[in-house]
Amino acid sequence: MEKRIVMKIGGSVLYDKFLNINYELLDKVRDWYKESKEEYEKIVLIIGGGALSRDMQGRIKEDMDQEYLHNIGMTVTQTNAALLQGFLNDTDVFVPNTLGEAFEYLVEDGKKVLLSGGLKSGWSTDMDAAVFADIISVDRIFKLSDINYVYDKDPKEFEDAKPLKDISWGDYFSMFNITDGDVHKANGKIPIDVGCAQFSKNKDLSFVITGGESLYTKESIKDILTDGTFIHP
Repeated sequence: MEKRIVMKIGGSVLYDKFLNINYELLDKVRDWYKESKEEYEKIVLIIGGGALSRDMQGRIKEDMDQEYLHNIGMTVTQTNAALLQGFLNDTDVFVPNTLGEAFEYLVEDGKKVLLSGGLKSGWSTDMDAAVFADIISVDRIFKLSDINYVYDKDPKEFEDAKPLKDISWGDYFSMFNITDGDVHKANGKIPIDVGCAQFSKNKDLSFVITGGESLYTKESIKDILTDGTFIHP
């Protein structure tokens, strides 16, 4: 099979805490894309909402229904996808408007580059990445996040928090108290949301969570993708 890759870029790393665009990261993504485009038959890049989405939703009344919060967050992810599309400046990049468009594009023969925000209300962009990985028969998704590893406890609160480099979905479910049937809530704050975690476990998909400081200490995206926490069946 030709090489294929699915990469989720968390919205948390697209902006700093003041919502300034992270051009250093965008430069690295663009450099990686230019270097890797011919290497892969299919490239799927999924963009999250992150800080911009949370900032917007934080200004909204707390009693707003989850469906509307999801729709707002999904719109932000699509804005972020448009930002990256403009930065890549390549007419070969396809940005779908619906899941149906994305599916039809990905199952076609030939080289494909898909760039997308969220496409289904109620899903996280992690879920979009996992579904697209399943469609193109990729069993490992790379996620660039604001953490370099999953830890056994919150490293912001506990100095003795230890990074976990290899864990099963069973371990992950136990760590974050996930049970079958749990539903994703807008702007959840765990590395892989509950819906995507369940889908990935059932589909035998794996995630590599990476990023954090390595986004700035390592020179290239290719180097960054060699490290992180491997979550697997």
